[in-house]
Amino acid sequence: MSFTAPGNLGNRGSDDAAAREAHVRRGGARAWICAGGLCLVVGTCLVGLQLAGCGSRFNSLSLATTPVTSVTPTHPTIETGGVHFAEVAQERGLQYVWPQQPRPMRSPEAFGCGCATFDYDNDGLQDVLLVARPHAQLYHNGGSQFDDVTATSGLVSAEVDSTDVAVNNLDVEPEGADRIRDGSRSTGDRDSRWTGVAVGDFDGDGWLDVLLTGIHRLALFRNDGGRTFVEVTTQAGLDLSNHGHWGSSAGFMDLDGDAHLDLVILNYVVFGPDSKQYCELTRGMRSGCPPKEYPPEFGEIWHNTGHGGFELVPESAGMKDTNGVALVLAFSDVDDDNKQDFYIGNDGTRAEFMYNLGGMQFKNIGAEFGCAVGHTMAPMAAMGADWADFDRDGLLDLTVTDFQDNCFALFRHDIYVNKGNGLRTHLLTEVGNQTGIRLATCNRLGFGAKWLDMDNDGWPDICYVNGHVYDNAGELNAGESLRQATMLFRNESGRRFVDLVPVLDPALAKLIVGRGSATADFNNDGRVDVLIVDYEGPPLLFENRSLTENHWIKFDLRGTGPNTFAYGARITARAGNEIWISEVSPASSYLSSSDPRIHFGLGNLTVLETVTIRWPSGAVEELRDVQTDQIVRVVEGRGIAAVP
Repeated sequence: MSFTAPGNLGNRGSDDAAAREAHVRRGGARAWICAGGLCLVVGTCLVGLQLAGCGSRFNSLSLATTPVTSVTPTHPTIETGGVHFAEVAQERGLQYVWPQQPRPMRSPEAFGCGCATFDYDNDGLQDVLLVARPHAQLYHNGGSQFDDVTATSGLVSAEVDSTDVAVNNLDVEPEGADRIRDGSRSTGDRDSRWTGVAVGDFDGDGWLDVLLTGIHRLALFRNDGGRTFVEVTTQAGLDLSNHGHWGSSAGFMDLDGDAHLDLVILNYVVFGPDSKQYCELTRGMRSGCPPKEYPPEFGEIWHNTGHGGFELVPESAGMKDTNGVALVLAFSDVDDDNKQDFYIGNDGTRAEFMYNLGGMQFKNIGAEFGCAVGHTMAPMAAMGADWADFDRDGLLDLTVTDFQDNCFALFRHDIYVNKGNGLRTHLLTEVGNQTGIRLATCNRLGFGAKWLDMDNDGWPDICYVNGHVYDNAGELNAGESLRQATMLFRNESGRRFVDLVPVLDPALAKLIVGRGSATADFNNDGRVDVLIVDYEGPPLLFENRSLTENHWIKFDLRGTGPNTFAYGARITARAGNEIWISEVSPASSYLSSSDPRIHFGLGNLTVLETVTIRWPSGAVEELRDVQTDQIVRVVEGRGIAAVP
């Protein structure tokens, strides 16, 4: 099993082994517990997983000395590194506005929605999809402007009628309110609405397709050659009502190595007309209800048949061991065994990490791996999550948002090395306090979470999108508010993070009901932009105009076979002792999907000595002396190809 196999961290040399050995950090007192072939290292804050080889004597563990600084000083001098963003959504043509929700906001109204950035017509520019009501909105990127092409996109074929009615008297349904249309039936489910979006080429024809999730709704759209989208939900074996589930995040990924993109759909709670609609969290004050008031729903894995459809994988594959109330999905092959694993963040229940055993079988190792709970050792309200190597040690780390006053989390991926037998144990260590993330985020309720290198200095930064779930949050708890500002944390060489929004353009600090977010380089200038959902207002588009001479590179991969966009591929780039690592995995943030291209900021480097691509097929290719400041398309087995 990959968590313990010596040297099973990809095709890395002795320098990497030394780096991994140096990577292991100091912690509190620890003890090893072995039973039935499973070994855990248990400490004050750490829990690690070892899947095999527990019979050997543990002689010693190598401990790294990489320093981590203390929390941000009370009044630090903020160095922006030339970071500059401008909010340009309306100026660029993104004209949609999400309406104000009824008051008080119930759970369906507070849930919000996501967005997607992807190139639907293969012209080399990332387009925009906004999850909305009655139907999704699609905007074509023309280079400098976005054009609304929704009317001709085919996305209107499955819509929810949206009569703006404040639903305060649940015993009376206003005529015509909130009906669902899919061309074949109409129901009176007033709470049915779209929530999330996933993007992937499920039929392997070279065009990115779209899945929309929703409350008692689901729709799969096949991309017809970049011209329009055709709704094929039932033809693909899926159900238009999502079998009555409240769908949340979803994502495409090849989970069994057959080159066809499978599908993970997460579900939230059981909710309907007979469910409790309002709660009194403070006596005499009505608001929405927390998720504990409802039975949990559970996620599903759908196997791609290779014939244009999906079949449900039995619960025995591992999803029966999840806790439900799921919100966010983020894939990562943590042990580099070329089998994609995935994190599931839940709303107030222990998170899961679904370790891929092969053959569409998964094991929930969230507790053993160290991401089931937050820094208080209690379950998180994990709305947003994303992976990146924030400390540049060649291992992907995880950030997760949480409820107000609980503080967000930053989980550093560590490896423990047994010097006696060479076995390696992977675990996540929560380092939000050491890096300044915890202190800076305790007064926010986070949703979208995305890594991006804002200034191309080589160190991944973070964007957190925030907003409360109770419209009367300030009355429930003094100092809290429904609308909150976005946060842009600059990574200071892997040691600490500082929010730059207070010293940047005031437009970036606009108070919003933040929900989903996605990243993309919309104008291909090598600076990553951010798309944000304000669930009671227009979208925000933070255009990156950072003033820096740092270099960059972007990889646009094309795989062979049905996995045409190489979902799950891993890129490792090197120059001297420096390393960059990332995977093709657009599903993350909250209910959203981002630009699938891999972007690295490179600082003052002008050449990458080696770029190693581990394709989903298992093939490995290496490029040498790759020039920077360009978009590099690599086709599996053929090397660098021209970008359209």
